[in-house]
Amino acid sequence: MSAEKYLVGAARCESYDPREVELALSLALRKAGARLPEGGEVLIKTNMLAPSAPDKAVTTHPEILRAISRETIKKGNSVHIADNPGYIFSDKNNLLNATGVGALASDSIKTGILSDLGVRGIRRDSFRVLEEARISSRYLDAAFVINAAKLKTHVETEVSCCIKNIFGTADTATRKKCHSSRSQSVLAEAITDLFIIRPPEFNVVDAVLAMEGDGPSYGKPRKTGWILAGANALAVDWAASTIMCYGNPLKIPLMKAAASRGIGPKDKSQIELAGAAWEDLPSVGFKKSTSLLRLFPTFLRGWAHSFVTLRPELKTEECIRCGICGRVCPVDAIKCPPGEYPAINRPSCVKCLCCHEMCPTGAMAVGRNLLASLAGRQHRPSR
Repeated sequence: MSAEKYLVGAARCESYDPREVELALSLALRKAGARLPEGGEVLIKTNMLAPSAPDKAVTTHPEILRAISRETIKKGNSVHIADNPGYIFSDKNNLLNATGVGALASDSIKTGILSDLGVRGIRRDSFRVLEEARISSRYLDAAFVINAAKLKTHVETEVSCCIKNIFGTADTATRKKCHSSRSQSVLAEAITDLFIIRPPEFNVVDAVLAMEGDGPSYGKPRKTGWILAGANALAVDWAASTIMCYGNPLKIPLMKAAASRGIGPKDKSQIELAGAAWEDLPSVGFKKSTSLLRLFPTFLRGWAHSFVTLRPELKTEECIRCGICGRVCPVDAIKCPPGEYPAINRPSCVKCLCCHEMCPTGAMAVGRNLLASLAGRQHRPSR
């Protein structure tokens, strides 16, 4: 896109009351110039990271999914809502019931796991990190995809929204490979590799209740009161990051990586925000994730990564000794002898915090070394 701007629609939405969500979603779609297909099946790629209740802000709220489905069905389409959950959550019924997604199932709406038709290996010359990615066949073959993301913080990528939501189209092995580096930039490039395989046709963001702090699993719900929509994922993520009080979203490694590949805008001037003014979006006092490398100049970040770190720390009083942290670790740095507490091999740990993300009780917490703690005290959210 050259002279023409990337269009993002925004609508205020203060609650998950079904009628309010329906009206706000319709307005956001209209402001974004949405063009839905007619007479086919639409795949809604939601965020079902874990079997978590909607009010925890871990997953896309079912009322958002219901409203998207209604708009889609009006065009004569059927709907399939699906995602690949976190590595450990294989109980489909528990996942669908806990997130409220299962209750949406009807004659016109199917719900389930994204990889239920298997996965296919994909190789692209444009990949910068991955050699091969194994992607859900249902996603690859879908005629039209609506990417229904949840606005959350993330201890590795800082922001989890439209581009990050596509990470869930990959199988467990591919996602572990992406997490197995000590570098933030490598993870960002790996996620971008996955995104470019098959970008969604349209994006919707549930930012009615967002997550702040150390997300994406154990941050705190924060009312922000918006629904965003748009055809370009990076443009929508730009608006979503503005809600989180990022003055320049391209300082976020994942968004910088996406912009460098021509996925979307490289400047805010290339985005047309409809339905709100930019200054309306920020949620004042929003607590970002503790991803402290962005406090350092780019040329120092490689050095700083070794010294300013977040790392997993076990809270034994909350640990149920289930062994999940050891199963999800991409580099086998956590050993879980039966009946004993997990043991972390610090030299092997790449500090990806997958164990924190997947821990069912939050016992594997985010710890900070001394320099990280000092840097965090000096940091104030940008407005």
